[in-house]
Amino acid sequence: MVEVVAALIRDNGKFLICQRPAHKARGLLWEFAGGKIEEGERGEDALKRECREELGIEVSTGEIFIEVTHKYPDICVHLTVYNARITEGTPQLLEHAALKWITPEEIKFYNFCPADDKILKKILKERFDGRAKKILGGKGERLAGKHLKRHGYKVLETNYRTPFCEVDIIARCGDTLCFCEVKTRLSDSFGAPHEAVNVAKQNLYIRAAHYYFKNKEPDCNVRFDIIEVSGGKINHIENAFYEGMLK
Repeated sequence: MVEVVAALIRDNGKFLICQRPAHKARGLLWEFAGGKIEEGERGEDALKRECREELGIEVSTGEIFIEVTHKYPDICVHLTVYNARITEGTPQLLEHAALKWITPEEIKFYNFCPADDKILKKILKERFDGRAKKILGGKGERLAGKHLKRHGYKVLETNYRTPFCEVDIIARCGDTLCFCEVKTRLSDSFGAPHEAVNVAKQNLYIRAAHYYFKNKEPDCNVRFDIIEVSGGKINHIENAFYEGMLK
């Protein structure tokens, strides 16, 4: 069994792939940058060395994306793929026949080494899951907005962006301004939606509220709400958290 490492390097929705040289085994097939781990070498260090030798770049390694074992006619490899980020340099053609930045949707246009099949499937699944989550979240936010309006709130902002986070809904009812985090689930099988709003997220919302009032003094009370949308039902938790409780 040969231990091999590879880098999943992403940038602006694309990831880097490399075409193997024609004279090597599996010539002209596409793969991820990387190579064999040398004796006594850590996986992360091997990946940094390979990226330096193959592409002329420095990378930092993150979590392991996936591990794959594949048996070729001539070799059996255990491939560990790391999430990686370029910290210095621009990828160069030092060893490969070609380099490409592609989107997950473009995978089908390239012939990859068979060992990469499970890696590519996971990349595609992530893309699909991300889109599905975005669609579900958008539907939940629309339902939450309608709920607020039915109960006398005036929706002032949706998807309000700040340097800290995006506030799903900012709405006002009387003399109270509400910063609403909407959590949408298909069911409660994995716990109540509000449980996903942890202390870190609460702090980001509070900082976002300060940002909202950065050039003016609040002329109203401020409240932080969580609106759960689960199975089509809405549960509006008023005053779900507040600044004092996090100190």
